Amino acid sequence: MRWIKPQHSRERVKKAGNSILDAHPDSAEFKEALPIFHNWRAAHAFPMQIILDLLRKNAIKADKNALVVQRLKREISIFRKLHRQRTMNLCRMQDIAGCRAVVGNNRKVYNVYSRLKNSTTKNILFRERDYIASPKDSGYRGIHLIYKYNGSKEKFRNLLVEIQLRSRIQHSWATAVEVAGTFTDQALKASIGDSDWLEFFKCASAEFAKLEGCEPSEHLHGVDTLRRLAELSTKLEVEKRLSAFNVAVSKITENNQQGASYYLLRLDLKNRMLRIVSYKKPELAEATTYYDLHEAENKYNDSIDLVLVSGESIKDLKKAYPNYFSDTAEFSRNLEKVYKQMVRS
Repeated sequence: MRWIKPQHSRERVKKAGNSILDAHPDSAEFKEALPIFHNWRAAHAFPMQIILDLLRKNAIKADKNALVVQRLKREISIFRKLHRQRTMNLCRMQDIAGCRAVVGNNRKVYNVYSRLKNSTTKNILFRERDYIASPKDSGYRGIHLIYKYNGSKEKFRNLLVEIQLRSRIQHSWATAVEVAGTFTDQALKASIGDSDWLEFFKCASAEFAKLEGCEPSEHLHGVDTLRRLAELSTKLEVEKRLSAFNVAVSKITENNQQGASYYLLRLDLKNRMLRIVSYKKPELAEATTYYDLHEAENKYNDSIDLVLVSGESIKDLKKAYPNYFSDTAEFSRNLEKVYKQMVRS
């Protein structure tokens, strides 16, 4: 298989990132920087595959039903992150390539984590964050590990790949945040948006943590999160809106070929359609080119959401990326468990 290699120095990539950050999208400077950005992102596919193999091997040992997938970060997500964190440069961004494992519960999350820490690999565990023990202010929980590729292919040396480890409950919460953000046109995932929605998800996270036998975030110390969750749920009409989100994508079209490894998901919010185009492993270059072109075509169209992902099957994609299928059913089921506890108390 022919992998896309980095074609530019890190200094040139850094300058391209600065141009993307500061130059007008129609300027010659921006247009010159864009191919450098696209090559840099596409070059992460090889180390991402190596780290995915490491993750899958260890996740399956911890949970035979583990869901393991990978994705290249969306162009718009990278640009927004550069704007939010202006001291960061493109060549140091740690989550351009991402692998995720979703397992049954927290015990299995830590089992995968332990296995990864003790696994034999040339790749370097560069950084780790335990957001289960210390949740983010938003309520996000999970474990993040950043690996540096250190294998035999020198061209890819030191490229970074992020691993996310989540329980199914944590994954349902993160999915609902993305879906609600998408359909209310807010960056809730980045803690930007309506204060009621942000607080609702903070309280939901705290109550979901209790379902898993964990302590809620210290940021909510002294808050009656169960009572506040119920209040905000009524005020925001959460159940009604989640039901609407779940049927928002009315048509799914699939171009699915046998033995596919990569999938381009194109969510059209205006027309309520999801298109899935699949590619085999040797077609990665074609897939990334198609990804780049469609992102460029839709850069001013907020109703189009694209991402290039990899998984064992479309069935796995529906579980791993339910936000693209507008599926918040698991989140709703977990909310119901919380409300049942409220009634009992």
